[in-house]
Amino acid sequence: MWLEAGVGILLLLALAQSALLFHGWRQLRELQRQVAVLSHDAMHACTDVPTSMLVTALGRLERQVGRFEQQPPPARQSYELAQQLAREGADVEQLVSRCGLSRDEARLVLQMHPAHP
Repeated sequence: MWLEAGVGILLLLALAQSALLFHGWRQLRELQRQVAVLSHDAMHACTDVPTSMLVTALGRLERQVGRFEQQPPPARQSYELAQQLAREGADVEQLVSRCGLSRDEARLVLQMHPAHP
């Protein structure tokens, strides 16, 4: 009788352990599925912006930089550059083209800052 009770208890423990293992296995499978979904979403999150949109934005930025580079330098910087160029021996045409000065301004800068021999 004690032997039968012991075997019954062992069977119940084995059944409980099997149920716990099965439950743990199901949780593991669900976690693996969630990780797969998250990794898939993360991989596609990096490429949500179409390449054509990036190319368009890059083109706009390049045009803006080109417009910025074509603008004459600010007045103070252009006069400082003109003074330096005049001291280095630049002529009126060089000051007009490189500094955005008028011819009269260029002549005045050349008179005020003669070239050093």
